[in-house]
Amino acid sequence: MRRPSSLPRLAALGLLAIAAAAIASPTAAPGQNTTAPPAAQSPATAAAPEWKSASLGNIFDAGGAPAELTLRPNAAAESVTWKVYDFWHQQVAAGTAAIKDGAAVIRPGVTAVGYYLLSATPVKDGAPPQDVYTSFAIVRPHKTKDPLASPFGVMTHFAQGMNPAMLDTFKRIGIESIRDEHYWAQVEREKGVYLFPEKSDAYMEACRRAGIAPLIAMTFGNKLYDHPEGPTTPEGFAGYANYGEAILKKYGPEVRWLEIWNEYNGTWAPPAAKKNLVARYTTYTAMLKASYEKIKAVRPDVQVLGGAAVLIPLPYFEGIFKLGGLQYMDGIVIHPYRGTPEGVDKEVAELKDLMRKYNNGKDKPIWVTETGRHTKDEYDWERGRKMYEKGRAEGARYLARQYTLLLKEGCAKIYWYLASDHATFVSMGLLRHHHKEASGMGEYAVAPAYVAYANLIHHLDGAVFSKREAWREYTRAHVCLFTRGNGANAEQIRVAWATQPARITVKPAPGARLTAANLMGTDVTLTPGPDGTYVLDLTQDPIYLRGEAQSVAELDTGIRVLASLQDDYTKTQGGNNWFYGYTEAGGPFTELSQVETMWGYNWGGVKGAKNLSVSQGSAHPEIVGGKPLDAVYRWRSPVTGRLTLRGAFTNSGKGDGVHTRILLDGKELHNAQAGGKASVRAEFEVTTDVAKDQCIDFTINAGAGTAFDATSVEVMILDAK
Repeated sequence: MRRPSSLPRLAALGLLAIAAAAIASPTAAPGQNTTAPPAAQSPATAAAPEWKSASLGNIFDAGGAPAELTLRPNAAAESVTWKVYDFWHQQVAAGTAAIKDGAAVIRPGVTAVGYYLLSATPVKDGAPPQDVYTSFAIVRPHKTKDPLASPFGVMTHFAQGMNPAMLDTFKRIGIESIRDEHYWAQVEREKGVYLFPEKSDAYMEACRRAGIAPLIAMTFGNKLYDHPEGPTTPEGFAGYANYGEAILKKYGPEVRWLEIWNEYNGTWAPPAAKKNLVARYTTYTAMLKASYEKIKAVRPDVQVLGGAAVLIPLPYFEGIFKLGGLQYMDGIVIHPYRGTPEGVDKEVAELKDLMRKYNNGKDKPIWVTETGRHTKDEYDWERGRKMYEKGRAEGARYLARQYTLLLKEGCAKIYWYLASDHATFVSMGLLRHHHKEASGMGEYAVAPAYVAYANLIHHLDGAVFSKREAWREYTRAHVCLFTRGNGANAEQIRVAWATQPARITVKPAPGARLTAANLMGTDVTLTPGPDGTYVLDLTQDPIYLRGEAQSVAELDTGIRVLASLQDDYTKTQGGNNWFYGYTEAGGPFTELSQVETMWGYNWGGVKGAKNLSVSQGSAHPEIVGGKPLDAVYRWRSPVTGRLTLRGAFTNSGKGDGVHTRILLDGKELHNAQAGGKASVRAEFEVTTDVAKDQCIDFTINAGAGTAFDATSVEVMILDAK
């Protein structure tokens, strides 16, 4: 969550190919196929275009009125030639529209569910003066049977001026809840006097009309109590609790859920609480207790959500639990930001185990009140246009996988961050920005994540996770079985993808019919082989399989996996042949120690190097006294042979980036920049001869500065034979 003062967030932060089936989706990698959109001309020389449509965001219903968009090119032209590309940049339509009264009406004629990019080129005297882009989508409207029980939500910033007009756009695809705020400092400017801003009343009324339930986060500090950054005394805690009571009195039954603070273990805490981990959870628990008791005295039915954590920080949570904090919350809040979704389910499972330890073996609901992905990556063809189609496409893939894994663990609510782009967080929105949209694509133009979300809700609303299928050691395939309904009418839905190419077989139940939909929702009827079995190739784009199956298995492709950084991670040096440490200015490798931090259990503990850390799939380098301390994952080979090292370093992209290297006994095999002026994701595949007991180091160097240098690391080591 962004604070209104514009302080930056501090967060550590497959396309389906089916044998014997003709599928409209492309087989080339996104952005690499021959029919990719044309290279964009420099926006500096182009007059600002104006796009309009009858539907906010250029979003149209499947089976409803045909898609229609109007372009005012703001340039002398007689006609507009246009082309439409799908999510994978395959051209699906083209045409010409005459310009009349300064505007061209474009009717793409596309009817299939999905996300589309429209490229339009105004033409005068046969010459194109410029090209312009917008996006549109065709989605299935979705009506939720039990809206209050729905897990699907989105974070808005109506308290910061976002337009509530977008609410109907979310409701139409089954998003049933928003998360927003009524800032304490704005509500109580005089002690004991509560006056809510007009924008608060406006968005609460808009939620009521749209039938969307608001989750209200009680944020942030108030200079009338203790410190502007937050309360720290009994008087301050009482003032904060009274502010919560004021929200309930003002908006009555419209408010069912209150969240106590936001990311208390991160940026948003008063100085007294930031001294150390103990101060954090001690101060927070006292504030939580005072708030819970006040809120329950006024409205026992209101659910009070506690924890207020960014990431899933077990040491911080355990501190709260030891102080009895679980009895003062009806649900626990996490913000599991991470470079890749895979592994988030394991972290949630660890949190559930910790809860049971302090709650007599019982669970409490887990609310994911923020999750999202921020990247400003661009394809070559869009360079400089600030469209960030590549980053947005990755966000769509991320959303489907992250939500599936969180639903697998039974999370009660999940709120995507963000409803529409924010100036600070461009590319995170389900919709683009409104009046500040810099790409020229038009206000609120739909982003791929919106369509991915619509498709996920369509398939998984009301479904319950049953089991993971096709599992084997070191598998990169994820096949998650969900069921909807009971008995003979139960429906099976599988979400399937792989972080490395994988192949599965699906044997349908007798008489059953198997169908599929890709990430963007396009339905595909599959054709089985002669024995009735379906063979599916999985990639990073999730697919949805519907129909009863009696078996699902991963095919052995002959690839032998020797190690996986994520799967093999332990809290013991040398466990599974992995070591966790650092090097100083290119010196020898030094092992780190296990430490408790605000973010979780990490490898660290170097004096004066507070940011140096290595954890499960994420590391942060440091600079001390001008000397670089590189974060290092080391693997000691238990075999002699020819090995392939495959994976990626993924940086936030908000700082100057990091420099990554792969070394074999000190000899460089590979180097790449991640973030900064380079892509945030630096993938690698290196094949080399390795002798038993030789060490392979995966290193991260801070470069010039350490801000935003938290970097996700994925590594698989395979037998290259």
